[in-house]
Amino acid sequence: MFILVKEAPGAFAPAEAAAAPLAAVASADTVEVPRLSPAEAAAYLKATPESQVLDVRRPAEAALSGRLAAAVLVDVSVPGFGPRALAVLDPARPVVVYCRSGQRAERAAQVLAGLGFADLYNAGGYEALAAAGLPVRPGAR
Repeated sequence: MFILVKEAPGAFAPAEAAAAPLAAVASADTVEVPRLSPAEAAAYLKATPESQVLDVRRPAEAALSGRLAAAVLVDVSVPGFGPRALAVLDPARPVVVYCRSGQRAERAAQVLAGLGFADLYNAGGYEALAAAGLPVRPGAR
């Protein structure tokens, strides 16, 4: 198990580190998916090479702006997101999800949690992740 505080000591304030969930935690109808800052996402991906990176934006968005080099693209707005995600992701491995702002990533993480994925992280938006220095596949812009 990856412990973000150990790998990136400045990622959380000490009080937050003790309270921060390290994996999706079940609640009544949804799960709480940890939201990583761009720096935390970069540190997590470096320390956890078995992680899968999921871009849930529309293909046209990713083609225009680019996407993270390690990401697979599965559009969350198209019906059948769950089965398509299951076809390309391993539920036993961690998944770092992103979109443009983090909202669709959260929605996608909820679907994945319902399919048995337990180790989920919302990395927010692509532009911030690219600006943090994560490797990218450039877009048409």
